[in-house]
Amino acid sequence: MLFQYNLNVVSLGAFVLFSNTAFAARDGLCPPFGPVLPAPVTPSSHDSVQAAIKSATDRFHNVTGAFNTTGVSVAVQSIHEMSPMLELHYTPPVLDNTSTTNVGPETIYRIGSISKIFAVLSVLTQGTIKLDDQITKYVPELLQLRSEAVPVANDITAVNWDQVTVGSLASHMSGIGADLVNDLGTFPEDFTQLGLPKLTNSSKTGCAGVFGLPACTRSEFFRDFGKRHPVYAPWTNPVYSNVASAILAYALESATNMSYTSYVQKTIFGPLGLTNTTIFTGPKVRSWGFIPQGDIWFGNSLGYEDIGGGMYSNTKDMLSFGIGILQNRIYDALATRKWMKPVTSTSSPGLMLGGPWEILRSDTVTKDGRLIEYYTKSGNLGSYNNILCLIPDYGLVITILSAGGESSADMVDFTLTDIVTALLPAIEDASKTQADTNFGGKYSDATTNSSLTLSVDDGPGFSVSNWTVRGVDIVANYGSFGALSSSPTDLPVRVRLYPTNLSSGSEMAWRAYFDLGTPEQLAEGDKMRFWPKGTCHTWASMDRIVYGFKSIDEFLFTASEGKADNLSLPAFGVQLRRES
Repeated sequence: MLFQYNLNVVSLGAFVLFSNTAFAARDGLCPPFGPVLPAPVTPSSHDSVQAAIKSATDRFHNVTGAFNTTGVSVAVQSIHEMSPMLELHYTPPVLDNTSTTNVGPETIYRIGSISKIFAVLSVLTQGTIKLDDQITKYVPELLQLRSEAVPVANDITAVNWDQVTVGSLASHMSGIGADLVNDLGTFPEDFTQLGLPKLTNSSKTGCAGVFGLPACTRSEFFRDFGKRHPVYAPWTNPVYSNVASAILAYALESATNMSYTSYVQKTIFGPLGLTNTTIFTGPKVRSWGFIPQGDIWFGNSLGYEDIGGGMYSNTKDMLSFGIGILQNRIYDALATRKWMKPVTSTSSPGLMLGGPWEILRSDTVTKDGRLIEYYTKSGNLGSYNNILCLIPDYGLVITILSAGGESSADMVDFTLTDIVTALLPAIEDASKTQADTNFGGKYSDATTNSSLTLSVDDGPGFSVSNWTVRGVDIVANYGSFGALSSSPTDLPVRVRLYPTNLSSGSEMAWRAYFDLGTPEQLAEGDKMRFWPKGTCHTWASMDRIVYGFKSIDEFLFTASEGKADNLSLPAFGVQLRRES
């Protein structure tokens, strides 16, 4: 984040005092990580979602009506729908005389460090640059920075650039310093009053892009960044870095023989139709942007640090960008799945980091109490505070853009919390309704005396009940399948069914999970371990009971027009027909 100042914290409040907030994993059930039902394809038409949208809209207008200098734009869209299910904008009474006077979906804000996603995605799509490559393969000038170290180059005063990889820069794991532009000594303030020594000109960058200083150039980066000490050795701990994005852009330019702007325009802006997103310059017409009164950031370039923290965009383009990512329009499905994974932990159990994702993790939102990841990137520049949030489990994109005196990073976090806790339980209701329609009910085959019932409830996925094959109660006899296991065979069993991402033609593969033990027994087991939810180990328990090369937990649906007609149980050699 660049130039983030401590502004008044004003929350948009609890958008909705929603009653569907979750408690700990419901009844000890342990679903596999990820979506537990297919994402709803028409969520905005569901009654629960419409009610949540209305409440969120009312709350937004009530809260922002008190804002005097802050513009806000909020939008939520499903990748399965053509338009946002929620879109809210607020224009304050006090703003810059060159600003738009009507904030809307095409109003341009500075998006701060959301810019970093473009830098990383550009490197990933380039193809020949590998995350494990040493960055000096593409930017050999970095090796010369050790000669700038003062008073002498060693592991404390100089970065070991031959240990820094492309991937470490993408995920804040390089250990290098955060900034060069954001150096207090450069700005026209007397910091000696705070106990700091007087600096000579050689200890100042002389550039910043604001306060009357010129934008910083590549040559000034290589002149001065070697004077910055590393924070850690590479791959030790995450340390936020803005300059890492600029270095990635230099690598991209070296590998492609194209300017960073030209490459991003060709591979991202153009294909996704991002017509109002720019890197180094503001909009063609200044009044297309929201500009707070007294703002110094809009229209001023930070030079190379615009790559990591100074871009411009609007609600419409941010939605298109997020949807393009989740629809694999820039990066193929396999590569996107790999990209949208954590790289490292942080001190917060609720936050992991990717490249450059800030991955929020919570099990307090949905009624089933399962863990959900939210792939976000925040962006803060002066009084501009924003976030882009992707929720792959539900195919949702959330964008929050804001600027002004009441805006802050906390305000954006609180607003995201309000939106997620209001809408996601309703979206979950929509997914349950859709799943019940498409897959729920009784399946049977009279010839083999086999049947089972799939039903939705407040738990994750489907509940599987009355499961009989050739007259044998499968759940009651589950312990007998564990001939090669040391697990207890006398525990109560609950069976849940979850989708995988495997399909072929009209056939879709799902997997069942057998939760062993009562809720009370599982809770006691969790208490006896020093880590949370220690009895939840679905990842290690699936596909464990196999007969004739086929697992008993494999369920194969055959569907027409998205609705199941038949259900095959390969290990049991039976096919059940869905009853009308």
